[in-house]
Amino acid sequence: MTKKKPDFLRDLDTAIMDELTGGGIKGNAAGLVGTLTQIKEIKQLCGLPFCGYMAKLETVRPSGVPDEVTVVFAEDVPYRACNGIEFDVMQEFVEGSRLLLTGKVQTLKDFQSGRLLVYILADFVAVSEKAVEQDEAAVRGVIANKPTYRETPRGKRITDITVKVRNELTGGSCFLPCICWQEQADEAAQWQQGDTVELLGRYQSRQYEKVLDAATGEREQRTAYEVSVRLIRRKEEAENEC
Repeated sequence: MTKKKPDFLRDLDTAIMDELTGGGIKGNAAGLVGTLTQIKEIKQLCGLPFCGYMAKLETVRPSGVPDEVTVVFAEDVPYRACNGIEFDVMQEFVEGSRLLLTGKVQTLKDFQSGRLLVYILADFVAVSEKAVEQDEAAVRGVIANKPTYRETPRGKRITDITVKVRNELTGGSCFLPCICWQEQADEAAQWQQGDTVELLGRYQSRQYEKVLDAATGEREQRTAYEVSVRLIRRKEEAENEC
C-alpha cells in the first residue's frame, strides 16, 4: 500500500479554517492587512443608506501580484478600534498608510450600473504600520447555483461557484463569487446547488475585457472581484473528519 504524502499546507489551512469557523460561531470571517490607496466618505452604499467610508487597499499575493480590495466601514468603527477616542478618519487614514482590519466578505448589487460590489464590511479598522501582510477569508455558506467547470488555454482547471451567505446590511442573503483551482476545482465541480460548504481563501481582483459590441469589436477593461479558494469542503465531509 502506497503511503500518502503529507500535505502540510493543506493541514495548516484546515487548522486555520477550523479555528475561524469553529462551533458555527463565525460563518464568515475576513482578516486583512494592506496599503491604503483610496478612501472617501459615503452616505449610501448601492442605494442603501450608509454613513461611513469606502476604501481601496492593496494586498500582494505570495507570487508578487497585487490585489485591489474594497473595504466599507461605518463611521463609528475606527473610534471603537481606538478605545472610543474620536479622531478625523480622513486625516488619520492617509493614502499609503497600512491598515489592519477584520470583518465579513459581502456583496451588493448596484442597480444603477448593474455591477456587483464585492467588499469587506469591516467591524475593526486601525492603522498598523508593522502588521504583516494578510488576506484571509473563511466562509461557510450554501452553493447558490450549479458549479461551472472550465479549463484555461494553459490547462489550468477552474470551477466557479457562488456561495450564499447572510447579508449583514439587509438581513437577507448575498452571493459571493468564488473560484476554485486544480484539485479543489475537480471536487467542487461534482457538487450540487444547495450543498453547504466551508472554504478558506483570499479576496482577489483580476483584470478582464468585457465585449460591449460584438459587431464593432468595442471592449472595456474591467476588474472582477472574487474569493480565490485554497481549501474547500462540503459540510458533511467536515463533520466526518471531526
